[in-house]
Amino acid sequence: MVKVPKLAAYLVLVVLVIAAVYMVYTAEGIGDLLPLGRGRAELAEPGGEINDQPPTDEETSGNDPADWELDNKSQFFVEYRLERERVRSREIDMLQQLINNPNVTSESKMEAEKKLLKLQELMELELLVENAIRAQNFDHAILIMQEDGALVIVNAPDLSSQQILLIAEIAAQSTGLRNSQIKISNQLGK
Repeated sequence: MVKVPKLAAYLVLVVLVIAAVYMVYTAEGIGDLLPLGRGRAELAEPGGEINDQPPTDEETSGNDPADWELDNKSQFFVEYRLERERVRSREIDMLQQLINNPNVTSESKMEAEKKLLKLQELMELELLVENAIRAQNFDHAILIMQEDGALVIVNAPDLSSQQILLIAEIAAQSTGLRNSQIKISNQLGK
């Protein structure tokens, strides 16, 4: 019987939350919405004096929530990742409850542990592939694993044959699938 230590499960959950926050924060347009560490020193005039005057309209451009709208494609990627993290969090909670429930049979616990490990592997795989594709100068990428293959959606107006091959190769190397089992889509499937 494979037992997943409670500490390891919590560590995995913490890593996933950190990864989700990192992905949201670094997503195009989101980083500017979360001004971390902005103190009065940044408000200083070039001569070293603090400017306590209210900012003008030009200075506040982009700070108004009405200006925070992402284009539809970027919004899709951000919303998809957030929803995926919500669903995964519920799955992990449910599996943890099964594993920790004393009234559940040992067979059911083993099955829940296997599913939890498989889910963790899938999450790591998605993060690996998506970040590897983003490292190739794509703003956003999503990997969706399916029964007989995978779908990769990237935020790009169009894709050259070389880019399609590169994305397929990245996904194939990480997933163990053949290039022919990987579908590449851009502009949300258009």
